[in-house]
Amino acid sequence: VIIAGGSYGGYLASLCAKIAPWAIDGVIDNSGGAKFVERMLGFGKELGYRDNACVATPLEHIYICFHDKTFWTLNPTSPYFFSPARRKIRYILEPKHLEIQAKYPKPIYVSYHSIKDYELPLKEKVELYKLYEKLGFDATLHTVRYQKQIDGRFIKNLDHGLGIPFKALVNKHLPEILEKIKAHPKPPYKNKSISYPSDDLLYHFFQKSDKMHLEISRVEDACG
Repeated sequence: VIIAGGSYGGYLASLCAKIAPWAIDGVIDNSGGAKFVERMLGFGKELGYRDNACVATPLEHIYICFHDKTFWTLNPTSPYFFSPARRKIRYILEPKHLEIQAKYPKPIYVSYHSIKDYELPLKEKVELYKLYEKLGFDATLHTVRYQKQIDGRFIKNLDHGLGIPFKALVNKHLPEILEKIKAHPKPPYKNKSISYPSDDLLYHFFQKSDKMHLEISRVEDACG
């Protein structure tokens, strides 16, 4: 299974590899975040009405902001409080979680990111791919830093997403990933489950009857 995505889709592709590394053989990502964007979780209005709007439209004398709303909140007394534990499990760039993932079959990663991406910083992506490399993953990050790298056909600008057509991205990298998988196929892996401690919570992901399941427990409960 090879997953490809751009922007938030690229982040989700990497998140799939985190929660089911035995099932994912490769990730092709364009400008996905190493961490999630908080305004995408449905409480951007609590973070800042203007700066964290899902959609904002500036007019001549009015700045119109649109927000979505989920159960998540920054209210620490709520059962839906978006605590640090709930934040960490959603991070791709979480070193201790990456160390756990590295003990499983390793997906192949290919990614593109612009130095002028003001939505999702390149710095975090570089840090993530350095950790991938350190932990033995086959991970290649194409950083686009200069105007001379814009060819007008594949890379069209230095903005978020680089103007890369999705079909062209897949056509460019899918064959090489398939060749690598063919040359080094994953051995059968019976332990289709992975657990990530995240502060006071333990997230246990497992595959059963071709479906993914999640169990969340308190760390003290999980320990005894």
